[in-house]
Amino acid sequence: MYTVPKHDQVHELDNVPVPDSAAPDPLLLADAATLVIAYRSVPSLNRAQAGNRLSNATSLVVFRDCFAIHFGLPNDHAFATHPLADGGLRPCGAFEVESSSWIRGLEERNRGHPRHDPQLFDQLRHWVWTFHDSVLECAALSYLAEEGDPEVDPVLRMRTLLVPGER
Repeated sequence: MYTVPKHDQVHELDNVPVPDSAAPDPLLLADAATLVIAYRSVPSLNRAQAGNRLSNATSLVVFRDCFAIHFGLPNDHAFATHPLADGGLRPCGAFEVESSSWIRGLEERNRGHPRHDPQLFDQLRHWVWTFHDSVLECAALSYLAEEGDPEVDPVLRMRTLLVPGER
C-alpha cells in the first residue's frame, strides 16, 4: 500500500454520518472522476445512543475529481496492520489525512506522464472511511456527505449523484 513517515496526520471528521459498527455494507459506484459510496450509518440524532441500534440511515458520500481509490483490507480484526493505525485511524469512522504519504506516492508514480503537474497533487486530499470489514481510501479534490432518506433506494440516488448537475 504505502509507508507512513512521521508527518502523516490523521484527523477524524465530525461532520459526516458515522458508519454502523455492526454491518455498514458499503456500496461503491464510480466513473473516471467521481466516486459515490452508500453505507448504513448511525443517524445523527442517535449518535449519543449508538449502541442502542434504534434505526439506521443509508448515508451517501460523493467524492469529486477523484484521482485514486483503494477499497478492501484490512477488516477490523487486522486493523492494526493498516499503515495509519498507529496515527489515530480506527474502525468505523471517517478521517482526513494531512501530509499524506499516499498522495506523495501517487505524485511520484505520475512523474512519467508527459503533462505531469505536481501542483495538482498538492491540491488532492486524502480521505479514509473505515468500516467493519473494509477500509476505503480516496484521493480527491472534494467530497459531500449526506444522510439518505430511508424511503429512497440508495442505488438510484447514487446514480443521480454520479453525474454532475443532476442533483
